[in-house]
Amino acid sequence: MDEENKLLILDEQVLSAIFPDIPNVTKAPLNIISNSFDVCTFRLQLDPELKPPSGFPTDLLIRIEKAERNPEAVSRLQNLAHRKTPTLTPAVLKVGTTGNAEGWQLSYSVTAFLSGTVALEDVWNDLREDNQEALMDGVVDAIKQLQELRVRDDDILQGFQHRANMEDDSKAVPKALMGGPDTGYHFHIKPILEKFLLPEAADLSLCQIIDTGDGIAIRSADDNVGSVELNQADLDTLSNHVVLCHNDLEPRNILVRKVEREGNDGNVWYELVAIIDWELVGFFPFAYEFGFKDASLGSSNLLFSWYSLFKKKTSALLPEGEAHEKLIKALRIISQSNDKAIPKNVGVQFRAAWIKRECLVMHTDVRRGWVRKDGVAHIPTFTKDDQAKLENDILKELGYI
Repeated sequence: MDEENKLLILDEQVLSAIFPDIPNVTKAPLNIISNSFDVCTFRLQLDPELKPPSGFPTDLLIRIEKAERNPEAVSRLQNLAHRKTPTLTPAVLKVGTTGNAEGWQLSYSVTAFLSGTVALEDVWNDLREDNQEALMDGVVDAIKQLQELRVRDDDILQGFQHRANMEDDSKAVPKALMGGPDTGYHFHIKPILEKFLLPEAADLSLCQIIDTGDGIAIRSADDNVGSVELNQADLDTLSNHVVLCHNDLEPRNILVRKVEREGNDGNVWYELVAIIDWELVGFFPFAYEFGFKDASLGSSNLLFSWYSLFKKKTSALLPEGEAHEKLIKALRIISQSNDKAIPKNVGVQFRAAWIKRECLVMHTDVRRGWVRKDGVAHIPTFTKDDQAKLENDILKELGYI
């Protein structure tokens, strides 16, 4: 097996580099929660006698990943969100880069471990509707608080000084700046849309994002997909509605905890504990986060009831006006073009099969997104076993197994 296809694992060199001042840190109990080719997340329980850094809890969650992103930039924005939502956004206690024994350059971040929590995706289908509504209301309240953080605020602008993609670092950061660590920071939406467009789709000219005399146009080569133009007034409107967005508010990134409630008649009830995984965070028009949800359904989220409730509850946070609807449509065009560019991709095939299984169609009103077909009877719950079977069927169909 080549180096790139090996699961990322923890070794003593990494642990010692993260905590160089803690003797015998490699002897502390740890538990790997998950690991892939690029990311490893684990729990580390320090003995109080080891004297962890000042302010550190002894129960820690550590994430290491191949150093392709900028963990410091992500942690700055996550800690900015922590200031507004301290009970829901874990503070990043330490962040940096190091190398492991195999010579890989890795980034790491350290937060407090939240005991007794589970990912919302693991329990969502078992919850009563009123519990689901309560949890979504908590997420929406967090979004509202995050939207109070605007890139136009002076203290935030100062934090961006010398970090934007500008030719002359001596200039002040303009108040029209938008983006984040994943997309880079830009003066308008076009480079962010270009980042979302897959190179394969661009190379095949399945979708073009071009400058016009008065703005930009997003055009698909497929007439059925269509096109949309954002004029300069639309671009100015979007720039004036830039707020802090998580951009990946899916059930796998939301932690909940079972609680006892008086008068609950023995029914299980879960409370919202934390929003995690802030890698896609940044300052965007909320229409970007709202529209990005459509492309995530069937891939990073397999719970249609979560998606539809999110759309219903957050629609009031989406500003009125054509500019925001045009941005959502642009994201839809790019997403469809991306799928056409890699038709044999396992993820693309899985998503198409899942959407067919769920009997979903894209509504003509871009604010509605995916909806169930009219007249469809009850759809059985999509289980982990269903997911494994669907993945296996696709792998067989594509000849991978």
